[in-house]
Amino acid sequence: MTISLTSCFNQTNKVDDYKVDDFTEDELIWYKPFTKTDSVIFISDKGEKDTIIFIAPESASDSTRDFEQGFSNTNYLTVVYEFSKGSYHQSAITGDGKTRYDHWFVNSSKSSSGYGSVEITFIGTFFSDSLKNIQKVNDTTYFFDSNKADYSGMNVEKEINNFTFNARLGVTEFVDDRNIKWKRK
Repeated sequence: MTISLTSCFNQTNKVDDYKVDDFTEDELIWYKPFTKTDSVIFISDKGEKDTIIFIAPESASDSTRDFEQGFSNTNYLTVVYEFSKGSYHQSAITGDGKTRYDHWFVNSSKSSSGYGSVEITFIGTFFSDSLKNIQKVNDTTYFFDSNKADYSGMNVEKEINNFTFNARLGVTEFVDDRNIKWKRK
């Protein structure tokens, strides 16, 4: 029996075959407050303090050239954040007992094969498929309820119940699992 693979090898590797569409304005709204690395201080109603460092958006791309997985290019855009030492909230310790988990606030991908995603995570509350469950308060403000998230309590020592995001400022306030409100200073 002879199997012919000639049609598989007639692939043209033109750049346009794997062009990735730009991120839309609706996808970029989550990135607008993070034009540069910024330390944001939150103070609780009890006087506790969190300093969260939001890192300016980072972009990356990769390509897949595999007969099993297909042929595509993918672009990524991510805003990472970390807690300062001494902050009330902290990332959970990984399995090695020393390293803390990394966090991103927003992570988006878009592929030339038509696949794309937007994930928003803040202090253990993860929204992806559940982004449709966020409440739009007005043109620039959004309310994220942990009860409507994909996951909550993920990779943090103390979780939150909800948070509010403003498209010009970023996260403006949140309520922790003790029902204590934290406001941006």
